[in-house]
Amino acid sequence: MSESERTRVDLTLMGIWGKQVRVELGDRYEEVWVQTIGDRTDALERRHEAMQRKLLEFRPGSERAEALMEALMLAPAEDVVELALGAERWRIEARVRRELPDPVRPRQDRAAKESDEDFARRMAAHENRCREMAGERRARIAEMVAARRDELKSMPRGELAELARPRRVDVECWNEFARVCDEWVLLRAVRRLEDRDRQYFEDISEVRGLHPAVKEQLRLAYRELEPGEGDELPKSSALSRSSGSTT
Repeated sequence: MSESERTRVDLTLMGIWGKQVRVELGDRYEEVWVQTIGDRTDALERRHEAMQRKLLEFRPGSERAEALMEALMLAPAEDVVELALGAERWRIEARVRRELPDPVRPRQDRAAKESDEDFARRMAAHENRCREMAGERRARIAEMVAARRDELKSMPRGELAELARPRRVDVECWNEFARVCDEWVLLRAVRRLEDRDRQYFEDISEVRGLHPAVKEQLRLAYRELEPGEGDELPKSSALSRSSGSTT
């Protein structure tokens, strides 16, 4: 068999990475197959729906909104200050980026016959200046954040709680977003070890009913299979099983 014949695969398998996972809880274990999924439409739709439902729970006048304000009024002041600061930090960072932008990236002046060496020196100087500017921005942001933190500490508790509320709601919504996404991904990603075409869980309720330690092991196993931007692809791959085993 030629090398080209050995490396040919079904296109539906390309981009699918999988591995055997031993999930343990106490003195018990189960071995499953976990693989990446292709089309995430279901997971995306479900998590956006869940996020919107969670947001509606905190609509003005609702029990959750009132309970949240009561909790913020009773929470440690330093925690509420940090929540309020978290809601405003992006504005501080945006302002600093406008005030302290990076210098314009240089272009080689070919009309003046600038040499590659001279241009490389200018680029190196530009990159050094960008690093300096990044440091100046970090210092300026830290200075502004510290000043705003002092202002927030001196505010009446009710006003402070109102400023912190959007950030707390945002955290709740994003937590729900991540939880639902993980559940729907695991529903499709976890397979029977002896039959990788068969999903391990029959429906989403089984995933939701998992012990938290079990769900976390599966979630981490899946994360290890999904390379981040710039990462190498995982060594374990469905593409390496082109000798006839199922996916």
